Amino acid sequence: MKIIGLIDRGLTALVTALLVASFTVMLGLAVAQVLLREIIHATLPWGDLAARHLVIWVGFFGAFLASRGERHFHIGFLTRLMGPRFRPWLTLVSDLFAALICAFLVAAGWTFVTVGLDPASVLFLGIRQRTAALIVPAGFGLMTVQFTLRAIQSLAKAIRGEPEEVPE
Repeated sequence: MKIIGLIDRGLTALVTALLVASFTVMLGLAVAQVLLREIIHATLPWGDLAARHLVIWVGFFGAFLASRGERHFHIGFLTRLMGPRFRPWLTLVSDLFAALICAFLVAAGWTFVTVGLDPASVLFLGIRQRTAALIVPAGFGLMTVQFTLRAIQSLAKAIRGEPEEVPE
């Protein structure tokens, strides 16, 4: 179980750093666009488009961190009705289901990137449209890993018979 914790902490540190960097660049672009508009009545031609794509990146990184902290959308009424010994089993099933759905979304996202986008299309500053869209399968891939790690932890708790706290 130590290796799972190590993988979890490593992914979390990486995603947190990417989130901070993406958010900082996004915020800097937005401020620069406003200041340029007000001061010299001009903007960076690619600034708004870059900021819009960074919003998507920040959203996926935030979704990963929310799923890690169990602050994502979930239906928790069943866990309140079940006894503490059965909660890890329900959490296991729930996490496996979430991992499966995210895995399907990785495949759909990859199809979108490879089939649905023009490989020669450039967004701005030489960045290809496919490169910017890679966050879709990558983001769902990160969440697939996160839910799988949580499912393994839930399985270990269930096998050991450890009760699980009632989520709020």
